[in-house]
Amino acid sequence: MAGYLGNRSEMVVHHLAVMKEECNIYGVKKGDRHYFVPDMLDQAKREGFTPCKHCIQN
Repeated sequence: MAGYLGNRSEMVVHHLAVMKEECNIYGVKKGDRHYFVPDMLDQAKREGFTPCKHCIQN
């Protein structure tokens, strides 16, 4: 299982191991899902994604 999932329509990245109901992961359309290589938060940030305020503590 991937550790992070990006939502391209909102440019938000979620941490799948600690996701919350407020993240609405299941509402992300298949075409908007983005996985990162390497699967790391730093990579998501380099690609312009903002960490989710519900599942990623800064």
